[in-house]
Amino acid sequence: MTLDWLKKSGWLLVVSFILLQPFKNLFELPMAMMALFGLLLLLRQPHTVLGSPALTPMLIMFGCFWLPMVASLTDAANLARSLETVLVFLRFPLAAIFVLWALDTEDARRRLLTVLGVALAFSAVDILVQAVAGYDLFGFPSVEGRMPGVIHGKLVVGHIMAVLSPVYFYWVRESAQQRRWVWLLIPLYGAAILLTGARAAWVMLGLGMVLFALQLIVVEKVRWKWQAICAVLLLAAMTAGGLMQSTAWRAKFETTKGLFSGNYEQANAATSARLPIWSVATRVAKDHWINGVGPRGFRYVYPDYVPKDDMWLQHSTTGPTHPHELILEIAVETGVIGLLGYLLAVGYWIRRGALAILSRQRLALPWMATVLIVFFPLHAGHAFYGSFWSTMVWWLIFLAVSHLSVSGSHPVSKTYTKDL
Repeated sequence: MTLDWLKKSGWLLVVSFILLQPFKNLFELPMAMMALFGLLLLLRQPHTVLGSPALTPMLIMFGCFWLPMVASLTDAANLARSLETVLVFLRFPLAAIFVLWALDTEDARRRLLTVLGVALAFSAVDILVQAVAGYDLFGFPSVEGRMPGVIHGKLVVGHIMAVLSPVYFYWVRESAQQRRWVWLLIPLYGAAILLTGARAAWVMLGLGMVLFALQLIVVEKVRWKWQAICAVLLLAAMTAGGLMQSTAWRAKFETTKGLFSGNYEQANAATSARLPIWSVATRVAKDHWINGVGPRGFRYVYPDYVPKDDMWLQHSTTGPTHPHELILEIAVETGVIGLLGYLLAVGYWIRRGALAILSRQRLALPWMATVLIVFFPLHAGHAFYGSFWSTMVWWLIFLAVSHLSVSGSHPVSKTYTKDL
């Protein structure tokens, strides 16, 4: 059986992970399909697949995080829950096999970039319509002054858009070479992310802007870098000025300033009452410092560290699903072993990024920047080991690794289109 049809349209299955985000948990379907196709590739030609140099970076990154998860099982607070998470993670390297195969050509990577860029631009416009009219293009309303956009029922659209901002900026720059008006999509994009009200997304957007600016200056060596910096600052000022007219956004901004007030109550309000969670997480990490309490185990030990009238236990017998801070989550659930794995992964990724800069891999760098954003140590958004965010993180790693590989050099592509 030949898979020429899948080879030609495989990029669409890869990008459908983002396109299906508005439909509850349907984004898991393309990930499952990619894992199944990857398993098929592995079974048919194991030596060819495992011998591919393009797969090595993915396996190194996966080992840095998955092996500490396995080590944590011996002291897991809820063995069944942690074991399930460990086993489910095995779909990621299998899916990576398919992604590397499907995106082995420059044409496939360019098509994916175009569809993703258009989808992100549409999402930004949808949020802005929702902010102005109260309802987005599909009739979904805003939620307490926050704009969930097309992903109604979950306040995640800002995080997705923010972490993908370096890729979006790259797509805008490429598109603007033929249509200069496309540059206007950048301030609209930034405004849309700010209007979602997700402060973690604001931080990721800032990181994305900095990383892409560094690519322009260091790698692209743009002659107009000072003009570009002034233009970005001007657009940022215009965006902020417009957003300050929004009462809901202004209130959110005022609350956020409490982080720097020196007052515990104001700082706690600015972090959405997360200071007590971080305090508990710190104590749990000290008590289980070697290998943690297992992936997704924080919620099960939380009640042992707080009084019965704790606010987070009012409507549940377990605590918060995760510590809401990347380093604390890794320390609590996989211990020092997990932290060492995290440091090794980040160090390895930075090294690969430096090599990509030296070889001027322009299209790979924005994708590599997205992974640096999710590894930012102060990230306080979604659970790193949770279903949604872990899938997002590994999807980004797939894409970054696939853009690092040289077109046509992936051995799998020369084998499977003939006799799979």
